[in-house]
Amino acid sequence: MAESISDESVLQSQIPNTKVGRHPTNRRLWPLTLLLSTVVPVLAALLVYQLDSFDPAPFPIHEFGQTPISALLRNDHMLQGAEFVGAGKLLGPEDIAYDSESHLIFTGCEDGWIKRVRLNDSTVESVVNTNGRPLGVALGLNNEIIVADAYKGLLNISRDGEVELLTDEADGLKFKFTDGVDVADNGMIYFTDASYKYEFHRHWLDVLEGKPHGRFMSFDPLTRKTKVLVSHIYFANGVAVSPTQDSEKV
Repeated sequence: MAESISDESVLQSQIPNTKVGRHPTNRRLWPLTLLLSTVVPVLAALLVYQLDSFDPAPFPIHEFGQTPISALLRNDHMLQGAEFVGAGKLLGPEDIAYDSESHLIFTGCEDGWIKRVRLNDSTVESVVNTNGRPLGVALGLNNEIIVADAYKGLLNISRDGEVELLTDEADGLKFKFTDGVDVADNGMIYFTDASYKYEFHRHWLDVLEGKPHGRFMSFDPLTRKTKVLVSHIYFANGVAVSPTQDSEKV
């Protein structure tokens, strides 16, 4: 019996230790694993950064010495007696255009719908979906609706709901963020492309980059020509033709 036990002890002593925590191969691999888990994300981040053209402007240190701009206090009584129109039916309306003859208000919503609101009973009706993001809205000379759609470009929408693309590029450069629009008394359409570099859903990159990618343009419905009036604008947004029709504000 003693001899049998001795043989078993000898046999067990010859079996190598196979516990995972003490395996020599694992001890050799963990530095490589640690290195890969650190280097690979860094290389991936550098690759994405190089592929993306994000190029921020230098930080304006000198602005810290400027006197803060003062603003008027808000008017807490401005909305007293106001009526909230289209609650739950108008999702993210950006701009409005009012037709004094039909007493209709037109607006574009974040779900792509152009909506109209009847002033007499505040009824909200759907006109047409641009399948984009309508932002600026203005009325044309023939009761058509002119829309600056962030993704589609400058659109003409008839009262029957037919959508026509007027323009989506100027000087060989496609619009990335068609934004504001207004129509002069002579029919000339003035509009902006807030950024020729970043799309609407990436507008925050345009703000962070801090460079003038915006353009102010005109579209002539007679000649069908698009003209760049001013370029290198910081986030060109809304447009308004002056009441005297002799200037435009961006």
